[in-house]
Amino acid sequence: MSGRSRRALAGGMTAVALIGAAATARASAPPDEHDVAAATIEPNEEFAAMLATAAYQDVAAAEAAGYATTIDTLGCFEDAAQGGMGLHWLNEPLLDATIDITQPEALVYELDADGDVVGLVAHEYIVPVEAWTSDEPPSLFGIAFHQHATLPLWVLHAWLWKDNPAGMFADWNPAVRQCPDGVPIFGVDLP
Repeated sequence: MSGRSRRALAGGMTAVALIGAAATARASAPPDEHDVAAATIEPNEEFAAMLATAAYQDVAAAEAAGYATTIDTLGCFEDAAQGGMGLHWLNEPLLDATIDITQPEALVYELDADGDVVGLVAHEYIVPVEAWTSDEPPSLFGIAFHQHATLPLWVLHAWLWKDNPAGMFADWNPAVRQCPDGVPIFGVDLP
């Protein structure tokens, strides 16, 4: 095995070990579908979700997999009182009634002060309202989705890549920086 192959294998094994450690470090108490602040995720589900999207820390890899930035249509998401969310990359063909922990409909990235991507911070699982036919909201990880305040979508955030003091499944994350100057902001500049 070449030196380059050994380094790539070692890097991949390190990434798997780090993801596994993060997944098992979180508490695995049974989730309460109505209390997103206290809800947790089963380590095996967290590991599967993170492993499926680990390569998407590189935006180019996410784009090669079909994710596209929403900066021109939705802008960056923030709430001055509750925290940041970031910029979404959406995979439109996934917008249906199917929910898969390994295929989030959107990837959420944090931006730095210059508007450059710092890293993947969350998954957003999305089901269009018109696609969902059940009387009960969709759910994942034992947590019920909620309807977006203005868009016709059922949504659930999962802060897998950046701890969220407000809770794993909260919409806003006070640990995520607000949108930088010059970047359009959802609900202000767009739509």
